[in-house]
Order: sequence, then structure tokens, then C-alpha cells
Amino acid sequence: MKTTLHTALCIAIRIGAVLLALDVLERVASLLTLGEADPHRFFGAMLFCALYLGVAVVLWLWPGMLAWWASSRASNEIFVSDLAGHDWQRIALAVVGVWLAVAGLSTCLGHGLLMVFLGERVRDYSTGLLPTTEWYWLFRGAVQTLAGAAIVVGSSGLVSLLARIRRYPEATATEEPDGQGRS
Repeated sequence: MKTTLHTALCIAIRIGAVLLALDVLERVASLLTLGEADPHRFFGAMLFCALYLGVAVVLWLWPGMLAWWASSRASNEIFVSDLAGHDWQRIALAVVGVWLAVAGLSTCLGHGLLMVFLGERVRDYSTGLLPTTEWYWLFRGAVQTLAGAAIVVGSSGLVSLLARIRRYPEATATEEPDGQGRS
């Protein structure tokens, strides 16, 4: 597989633009559902969300400008790799799995420590129970860690599944000698 540094940077910039746009849409949804008592703060937050979304759109439409600025002289350097497409997919899925596992473990540890400290403080109160949101975040982090580990371990199987899905009609029909397919 041949590619240039400029092309690889454009792909990375577009991935960043998609992640930025998704983050903005998540923030807008939380602003709309939670609402803000002060309309000026709400308008300001929505204005910043619009600005971030505009940056994401610009990065998506013109990633070449930023890629050229980042790579300058080496932008036409050609990278040659002996890895096939399915190997790149397996590596990408493993990286995503590690990212999910580390983020989930971080959430578990952070909220687990918070629950320990809160547990000591709420013993004096009438209920003596932790907030249910802390249990939610602890459970979410554990599930995210397990899902990330499963993606890392099963990345080869996921690549095979994606390959079968891509060639679905041809993969189910077998050729007979007379040219007629059967399923």
C-alpha cells in the first residue's frame, strides 16, 4: 500500500473533525435537555457550540491546508507498507479497543475513589447511601473497559466479519459447474 504523509494527515484531520462535531452535538443536546436558567449563559454556550461546529466543518472541507502546514517539506514523501488492508483494519480496531479500555478503566478508578471518599462522609447522614449516579458511572466504566478488551482480543474476528458483510451476496452463493449459484 502506498500513501503520502499529506494523505495520512488529511485522514487524521477529518477524523478529528468528525469527533469534534460529535462532541459539539452532544453538548448541544445536553444544553437543550438540561436547560439553563440564565438565557445569556445559554446563548453564549450555544454560540460557542456553533463556533466549534464551524471549525469542524472547515476542517472537514479543507483538511489539506492544515495538513500542508503540518508537514510542509515532507508532504510528498511516499510511505510504502507491506501490510494489507485487513491488517490495517485489525490494527485500527485494536487501537480503538485499547482507547476504550483505558478510558473505561480511568472512569472506574476515578469514580471508585470518589465513592470511597463519599462513603466515609455519608455515614453521618440519615440515609447513608451513595448517590445513584456514582454507581451508574462505575458500571459504565466497567462495561466500557470490558468492551474495549473484547474489541482488542476479537479484532481479527471483527475484521473477518466486516469482510463477510462487505461481500455478502457473493459469500453466500457457491458456484456450481454450470454457472448457477445456489445458496
